[in-house]
Amino acid sequence: MNTKRVNLCFNLENERARKAFETIQKQVAKTAFITDAVLAYIDKDNEIYKEIVKEGVKEAIEELGLEMAVKKAEGKKEDTVIPDDVFEMLSGL
Repeated sequence: MNTKRVNLCFNLENERARKAFETIQKQVAKTAFITDAVLAYIDKDNEIYKEIVKEGVKEAIEELGLEMAVKKAEGKKEDTVIPDDVFEMLSGL
């Protein structure tokens, strides 16, 4: 078996690093989790990734108490007006 090992250090004073560390620590299968996370990150055109982002945006819009309707007419999406709050929320990501 050909196995490679990687050592990582997390600065727990850095909020993002701490959050990443805590997320990894919660996983039972850490190697599988890291593998999936890295591959999802580098393959952002992946349909699963698009679905995850789509669901996240929907949840954020709902949390802001906004409604956004997408109408379909004869198979085409009509233009919709996107509230400014959505753009502010996305810029904070």
